Amino acid sequence: MEYKALYRKYRPQRFSEVIGQEHITTVLKNQISSGQVSHAYLFSGSRGTGKTSTAKILSRAVNCLNPIEGEPCLVCEACKESIEDNVDIIELDAASNNRVDDMRALIEKAVFSPIKMRKKVYIIDEAHMITSSAFNALLKTLEEPPDHVLFILATTEPHKIIPTIASRCQRFEFRRLKSKDIIQCLTSVLQQVGATIEHEGLLTIASKANGGMRDALSLADQCISFCGNNVTAEDVHHILGSLDSENLFRIAGELIKSNIQEALRLFDEMIAGRDVPVFVTELTAIFRGILYGKLCGNCAEILDCTEDFMNRAIELGKDVSTERLMRSMDILTNTQSQLRYFPQPRVLIETALIKICSPETEQTMQAALDRIAVLEKQLEQGVFAEAKPKIEEMHEVKQEKLAAKPKKPKEEAKSQPAKKQDDARKLMKDLIEAVSKLDDTVFLPLSMGKFRSIELSGECLVPCYIERTHYNLVKEKKDLIQAELDKLQNGLVFSPKLIEGDEDDEMIDGLLSCLGTDDVKITIKD
Repeated sequence: MEYKALYRKYRPQRFSEVIGQEHITTVLKNQISSGQVSHAYLFSGSRGTGKTSTAKILSRAVNCLNPIEGEPCLVCEACKESIEDNVDIIELDAASNNRVDDMRALIEKAVFSPIKMRKKVYIIDEAHMITSSAFNALLKTLEEPPDHVLFILATTEPHKIIPTIASRCQRFEFRRLKSKDIIQCLTSVLQQVGATIEHEGLLTIASKANGGMRDALSLADQCISFCGNNVTAEDVHHILGSLDSENLFRIAGELIKSNIQEALRLFDEMIAGRDVPVFVTELTAIFRGILYGKLCGNCAEILDCTEDFMNRAIELGKDVSTERLMRSMDILTNTQSQLRYFPQPRVLIETALIKICSPETEQTMQAALDRIAVLEKQLEQGVFAEAKPKIEEMHEVKQEKLAAKPKKPKEEAKSQPAKKQDDARKLMKDLIEAVSKLDDTVFLPLSMGKFRSIELSGECLVPCYIERTHYNLVKEKKDLIQAELDKLQNGLVFSPKLIEGDEDDEMIDGLLSCLGTDDVKITIKD
């Protein structure tokens, strides 16, 4: 017996067997039950959604002698004859019958009554291929056909049907099938065949079918022919050249973490022996799922995916910003559009992966937002908590210097007797008065009097200045001041000292002692 492909062998015979198009089959059954069948129908939709199958069921139902609630009975003589080729049910391929002469021939035959059936049915497939002139030739007959004629036009491109034709038909839009409906139908067909395909393999087939049942049955037929009646998910991936969703989620996770080394390694493993552009298509679908999961939560119905896919997408979305996902999808979609023109697709994809992980290499607003989002997340996680600011390093160096220095003059001054301090101050006052009589200006005496502290250290009179201007002027006139000091108290050496740096150290020490800890980190905000 001649072998028939699965999609031909298991074509629906009743409206109830047409999956995913209940909004159409319900209307058609009601029309047949009430006897209000239109003279012309326009079925539109993507490939493999059941347009031609529904047209055949409708042609069988309108001729059925004993319809059951709008369904053909499949046991009467009319139903049996309509299952096989019948002279009263004419199928035309508009791709090869699209001229005016073809339409004229159809009109001439339409006036004749059906031979065996109650109605003569014309099923015109790919109706959008008919020329405008041919449509205009058919226009009058389509508007007012003989009572025994029914026209059913099927097309995948309804926008190419001229408005004057479309307005004379009842139009029904066939929807793409959901993955769960495709898997349900595939499981039923495989049980009748006596074959099995693992659930993950069925998911892959349903995804590849892109909402078309015919494509899904053809892919399943291909897998069974290659592997026999027991097909694993790995076999399906190998035959269809698709990628395992587990690995796709892994590489998406590495890209989100900006781990380019691991991402490139996984990419190299995944594309071995497979079509490179498929990788971009499927990875884009993964990022789309993650973006939807982050923004909308569980939206498996919108994405037409499994709960497991949705849960994994939501989990990955917790660790990434919306800016990173949007930017990743932009890069992947742009790469996908460039693949057909690029002689080395692998290099283009690798470059795209590097771009996703390296927003700092791009000077775009989206890349800048991505970088800001990464920094904000790192701040929330405390990534920078252990980093030492420069001010802290400077303080550590200063602490080491302080440890190596002898005790401060100020500390020594505190230990001196009060009388010695008073003597030093009185002597400095007399010295300032003596110098003011000699110096032509008032600047030197004023500068001498700006000392922070003064001490008698051995044979030295040591005034300590904190401002470099006063210190420099006093040091410049040191010889003049020393001569006057010798007149007041011979044997003492005038030795001015600048304590500007030491004072800063003392201020820092005081601040740290007030805080009560030696391990203080100071952060400066711009």
